[in-house]
Amino acid sequence: MPEPPPAAELSKRVHDLVSAYVYRKTEAKSGIKWEDFKEKKITDPATGRVRTDVPQPYRDAREKVCTDAFLRLRSCKSREDFITYFTGTICSVPQFLPQEEYQKFSSALLSGEAWIEVKALAMLALSALSRT
Repeated sequence: MPEPPPAAELSKRVHDLVSAYVYRKTEAKSGIKWEDFKEKKITDPATGRVRTDVPQPYRDAREKVCTDAFLRLRSCKSREDFITYFTGTICSVPQFLPQEEYQKFSSALLSGEAWIEVKALAMLALSALSRT
């Protein structure tokens, strides 16, 4: 079995997988595609900060998707439970995973206690993605 990826590479891969899940599920739940508004910008009058004008239904759906997945991941106490949830839910949407990265990621997911790292990274990614 190949060596697990370095920490930064693993972190990026988990974030990419979780992001794909969050975007797809949010779009399905809200009926709004990110592409429809990603270029629409507004300026906060108090701070002068420019940001994407995200519709409230999209925000609500994204927060719900992230919260539900976060709480479910938090409840995974065994490797088997975590792997079943991660592969059956996070990987239920189309993912881009080249063969070499697949080999490294599957090694991290299936070997020893590395699943705990993947779980923590997935929960961190969900928390980071929960607000737009």
